[in-house]
Amino acid sequence: MRIFLTGASGFIGRHVAAELSNAGHQLTCLVRQMPAVQANPAINYLVAEWLKPDQWLDHVAGHEIVINCVGILRETRRASFQAVQTDVPIALFHAAAQHQLQKIIQISALGADVAAPQAFVRSKALADQALSQQAIPWVVLRPSFVYGAGSYSMRLFQRLAKLPITPILGDGRYQVQPIHINDLVQAIKLCVEQQAIANCTIEAGGERMSFYQLLERLAASQGRSLRPWFVPNWLSQLLAQIGTTTGLGPINRAELSLLLQGNIADLSAFRHYFGFEPRPFQPNR
Repeated sequence: MRIFLTGASGFIGRHVAAELSNAGHQLTCLVRQMPAVQANPAINYLVAEWLKPDQWLDHVAGHEIVINCVGILRETRRASFQAVQTDVPIALFHAAAQHQLQKIIQISALGADVAAPQAFVRSKALADQALSQQAIPWVVLRPSFVYGAGSYSMRLFQRLAKLPITPILGDGRYQVQPIHINDLVQAIKLCVEQQAIANCTIEAGGERMSFYQLLERLAASQGRSLRPWFVPNWLSQLLAQIGTTTGLGPINRAELSLLLQGNIADLSAFRHYFGFEPRPFQPNR
């Protein structure tokens, strides 16, 4: 297949590009700068700015599938959630439909909801909603947080678990369901290769556990026992407010809200469409 991949220099996008090119697919990878090493002849790199779609939208023509892996964790003055995760993806979807591609695959986020108070998941959901109204086949994948080699989230949690005293916001009982990057990439590959997987939204997650259990496992994988400090609510809220006001610090108000509400998936559609069970949480892989 001829595939147009956006977000190709990010954590998920890099793994998707490697897997699909190794499987024999031809990729055009949209990146902000050319990789230092370009050893794979199955990959053509297109250097352009995501927020300037006039630079690259015409290149969608001639492909069969679009995969959108673009996402940001925090807004900046130049890059809002609305622009990065709603407006430009919708322009991409319209271009794919105009050029009559065979399928669009959107990597969204677990918990995406157009009515959510948090702009991060709301912006993802608005793009998902627009995609579902396109006249060509589509798939929305909504993963929980993704771990594996190169994962920013996992590096952060590993550092937390390694501290002499590990701060835990709230009671740590809120649920998470991390999915390994290899399982997510395998699901994306099946979306590419199986025509029957279309016009559906699929949640993706792995083993369900509390955030406290996640940190316990990470501590054990580093040869130590977790020594938790449960951060008082007032201090959690203060740190989150500082993060919101300054853009600095470990967490902001929206991120705190998302963390405390939990992040779990219904895997019934995942099992139905992909035919495999995501692996148990394996922090060292």
